[in-house]
Amino acid sequence: MYVLWIIIVSLTSRNCVAIDSTLVNVKKYCRDKDRLITSEENDEYLLIAAENNMNIILASNDYEEPQPKIWYYQDRYRENPEKEVELEMDNNISYSRIYTMPDLSLVVKNFTVIDAGIYRCHGKEGQEEEKKYNYRIEPLLKDIGGEFLEKGNLTEWGKYQEIYLWPVNTKFAVSRMTDLAEIREEVILQVISEWGPWSPCKQCINNRGIKTSRGYCRLKSIINSTMIEKNDSVIIHFFRGSPMLPCKSALLQSEFPSISRIVRYLPEFILTETCKRCRVKKKKKGKMFRYAKRYVLAEGAHLTITCPESTIETQVIWKKDALTLKKGTAQSFRQKDREARVMVDTFSTLYLKDVSQQEQGNYTCYVNNINMMRMKIIVVSKTRLLTQGILRRCVSCRSRGDLGSCKDPFTMNSTQIALEKGIDAVPCVSGWCGKIIESQNLNNEYGIATQRLCFQRGPDDNEERCAYTVWNYKKVYMCLCYGDLCNGTMKTTIASSFLITLSVCLIRWLI
Repeated sequence: MYVLWIIIVSLTSRNCVAIDSTLVNVKKYCRDKDRLITSEENDEYLLIAAENNMNIILASNDYEEPQPKIWYYQDRYRENPEKEVELEMDNNISYSRIYTMPDLSLVVKNFTVIDAGIYRCHGKEGQEEEKKYNYRIEPLLKDIGGEFLEKGNLTEWGKYQEIYLWPVNTKFAVSRMTDLAEIREEVILQVISEWGPWSPCKQCINNRGIKTSRGYCRLKSIINSTMIEKNDSVIIHFFRGSPMLPCKSALLQSEFPSISRIVRYLPEFILTETCKRCRVKKKKKGKMFRYAKRYVLAEGAHLTITCPESTIETQVIWKKDALTLKKGTAQSFRQKDREARVMVDTFSTLYLKDVSQQEQGNYTCYVNNINMMRMKIIVVSKTRLLTQGILRRCVSCRSRGDLGSCKDPFTMNSTQIALEKGIDAVPCVSGWCGKIIESQNLNNEYGIATQRLCFQRGPDDNEERCAYTVWNYKKVYMCLCYGDLCNGTMKTTIASSFLITLSVCLIRWLI
């Protein structure tokens, strides 16, 4: 008899003092050496789910005097021996993609698939090699329709398990699909939540607030006891080297696409809990800037700006992140670019020319050693600026009864929608629109509620359809369609009704 378990695993990593001021949108990971040991295979490394172009810092310090250590890399299946990480030694650290910081933390900028694998930090002769600083980086599949998250307390967490986790684990346990049945003979698969650390206490009122912890979706595998000695199986080889994977793992998609299709769209859960003793961070007046500005520039744009309250007699210093910009010296932050993009003239005026992603960041200016202005430059690609024009839209409304504007038949066009109160045409990234009728039948009962909305993602088979389903614990009639303002029409509903009527007539004729 197959025993079904829903497992909650806690991440024991904590915030580290691994900081690089030259990086933007960086995620820091620290594996606590005093972590709670669970099992040998799951405690070997800290699993990191990384998206493409993400900046990552792997911390190695243990709050003591740093000892001589070296970072090593090994492929995920451990088919080759570990080797030293090839560090880049450019004099300008902004040009290096992989390098170490003074506290021996490893920095990986603009993460790609070739960076995936196991990273270990220990002494050259094996010192400190007790899995203190082991990490495994796994690339994630890109979210097409945006990230889908559930949020709530422990009660909502129980409902989340019933709706999302239990059906998937039951499918793994009893499904007769050929792929799942073959895998089940050798490996037991379970979808679990791996909890991240608690956030600081926020939204505080009267010394009480809310803290959150994110439950990351993970696919855990356990080798069947009868198959432990089997070494020639592709399934055993894969899951023995990957006892736990992110649900959106790109590796899982390439090796076992049938499993990936089941788990990659599962939402993750944000657990909320009340807390007290909120921390109030007091800013030091000496480090505050008098002015703060923010500029969003398109690629190729130019910007000229002077430091406030500066004159010819004052001493002005400009910095980009942690790098000081010298007066009268033009430079570029792009590799192999001979043309100057950033310059500070003799009058302390900052010039940005033909900007790109390399020029964005935090710029600060100081007048006579006084923190004067902090400025954030964000560079947006031209294609992103034009995206809004090609987005599909969905009708967004909700009404109840015969007098509601959202009910069927819906005859408003985009012009009429703009003039009607309570009805909007909202951009929809996924392009999938929906209509929900809160009724167990379609007999036009009095007081039926109708809702039209945008879905973050469409069905797995990308097929338009109408069917009865459960929505927010209610049995409803739901229609899905793909297109601009498609949920303002009755095409899908009419087609479904026609097919149902035709089926009934054929059955009666055959009888």
